[in-house]
Amino acid sequence: MESLASRQQLDVSRQQTSRALDTAVGILVGWRRCSTQAAFRELLAASERQHVPLFRLAAALVALASGEAETEIGVTEARLAAEKEWGLTYLL
Repeated sequence: MESLASRQQLDVSRQQTSRALDTAVGILVGWRRCSTQAAFRELLAASERQHVPLFRLAAALVALASGEAETEIGVTEARLAAEKEWGLTYLL
């Protein structure tokens, strides 16, 4: 049986990944001046093109747009994919 602490940790993790996805969509909406649906489709297409999981790419786009350095394992690949898709010059 799952402990309460592990369920709470899972809930926090889900909230963080959901927040990253929502923020990444918002970044694309602001930059592209498109609908949220179009921004989500763009993010999903980029994820498929770059072979990077959607939530990792979303987090990398948020970090790229905010100028944060990524430290999580596997995020470097996502960061490079975000830079390849949207470039630093568009987001800065």
